[in-house]
Amino acid sequence: MGEAEEEPEMEELAPTEETSADEAPPAEEPDTGEASSVEEPEELPVLKKTRLGTGIEELDVVLEGGYSNPANIIAIGPAGMEKIALAMHFIAAAGDGETAYIITADATPDAIKEKAASIGIPLPAKTKFIDCYSSTLGKSEAQSVYAFVPGPGALNDLSLEINEAIRASDGKRIRVVFYSLSTFMLYNPQDSILKFLQVVGGRLKRAHATTLMLVEEGVHDSKLLGIVGHAVDHVYTIRDQNGSLVLEIPEVGVPLPIKIGPTGIMVL
Repeated sequence: MGEAEEEPEMEELAPTEETSADEAPPAEEPDTGEASSVEEPEELPVLKKTRLGTGIEELDVVLEGGYSNPANIIAIGPAGMEKIALAMHFIAAAGDGETAYIITADATPDAIKEKAASIGIPLPAKTKFIDCYSSTLGKSEAQSVYAFVPGPGALNDLSLEINEAIRASDGKRIRVVFYSLSTFMLYNPQDSILKFLQVVGGRLKRAHATTLMLVEEGVHDSKLLGIVGHAVDHVYTIRDQNGSLVLEIPEVGVPLPIKIGPTGIMVL
């Protein structure tokens, strides 16, 4: 008989981390329920380039950068400082590469400056006035104004001065405030006002202007207000809600509580 073959010796394997029976798997960290200490980056608001700042930081955030530009906007509300403050903030926010005009039919330029300063909104030196008011007091043209118009009924003269303001702006973005549109509506026939808004409003928009027009609540027929409202891009309303004032902006959908503080309008 042949010799029996020897079985080859098996090489003994060294224990490894995977094969070691003596080493227990690492213990899992207990879940304490606490959030990670790493802070999430703060999400910044989206600011659109096709906007002009309102001059009110909280409102700029809500409107994604400010009022539409170009645009014609009516701000309607009760007698009081809130509407005026809204307009003064807008003018005071004019930056480099922008021009700012106040078309006044309700007060002298000096009175407007004083009123703005009294609510903590000093107007910049670049502010220009198209004065349609002083002539109603029998005053002659003042040196502090950009242009002088013989009364709020002189829409043709006003139109010419707005053309000149557009030309002088030389392509810069323009901020315009009508202080107030209500007075022009009282002094002129409905058809004349509508034609003025369509022609001059369109001209201002082509010149990259955002125009804020103040309207007094309770002064005009609701039908006329509706017609005028359709001639502009947006209508913002300041309204009393349970004893407090709110600003209603259709594209926002939620009334914004506001009040006058030491430096103008505060969004609460």
